[in-house]
Amino acid sequence: MPKISIILPVYNVERYLEVCLNSIVAQSFTDWECICVNDGSTDGSEKILQAYTKDDARFKVITQENKGLAATRMVGFSKAMGEYVLFIDSDDYIDKNACSRLLYLMESTQVDVLGFSYKTVPNGKTSSYSMRTGEILTPQQLLQSTKQPQSSDDLCFVWRYMVQREFLQRNQIAFNPQVRFAEDMIFVMELFAHAQKIYLTSDALYYYRTNNQYSIMHDKRYNPYMENSLSIVYDTKKKIILNNHWDDLTPFSFDLANRTVKNYSRMLMANRKANGEPKEKYIREVLGLPMMQDAMHVIGYRNVFDSWKEYVVYLCMKFCFMPVLKRYF
Repeated sequence: MPKISIILPVYNVERYLEVCLNSIVAQSFTDWECICVNDGSTDGSEKILQAYTKDDARFKVITQENKGLAATRMVGFSKAMGEYVLFIDSDDYIDKNACSRLLYLMESTQVDVLGFSYKTVPNGKTSSYSMRTGEILTPQQLLQSTKQPQSSDDLCFVWRYMVQREFLQRNQIAFNPQVRFAEDMIFVMELFAHAQKIYLTSDALYYYRTNNQYSIMHDKRYNPYMENSLSIVYDTKKKIILNNHWDDLTPFSFDLANRTVKNYSRMLMANRKANGEPKEKYIREVLGLPMMQDAMHVIGYRNVFDSWKEYVVYLCMKFCFMPVLKRYF
């Protein structure tokens, strides 16, 4: 039984895949398995995966019809045998000492969940936590240490965390296959909701590629799953926050509303625009979504924006004042 199971969903990433796989091969800690799930790639990704499988038995390849990232990760997890689980996105890569360092921290702290920092590629900028690092803490203590649990991206990326496999199974923490956009977020919040102890390190052990124009986060083409996925994510987050009383620890719901109005509204508008819909139609429909209405209700008339211009646009959103919104969006 391997110590660490690396789960690698793969979809049309032939340009970056070898860099990712080579970073796994180069690990200073060698007792790992890498479960690669080819999610219906139409490029040369599967051929690359098969080549690594022939050379290294620690790589295991599963090929399936396209099901989306959430379902693909769960297929990989269902085959995992390691004591610890690490998710990696196949257009990213990891430091050569990532596994050894994470294993050392996991075993020395005996926590349920271990989080770490990362560097962005190609600019090499390090992104650290807004929450406290270097201490064994409860989720409540961690959330109390930040005012931006949502907008800081601390709880955004599943690849920022190593988790005990038994912890995931015992608490039935899984990705929602209905969510095919931003599926990481509710998974990580579930980790915090069920964990007893968490350790966050400032060590930057992961390299997050921000210049992949074909990734789901940067693809400018119409995404038919975005609206429904973000609506499910928003509703699920609200339930997790309420059930765990996290608003008593930090302004979680407010920060979620802030992020929804500032970021998700733009994303949803741009996605509808990419679908060729009439501008006034998609503006009214996006602003009418229950999550947008709830977010604007939570913010109310408070000015949470960087400029008065943005605040004026927000007020126009609240009252659906179309002359301004049609120019802005």
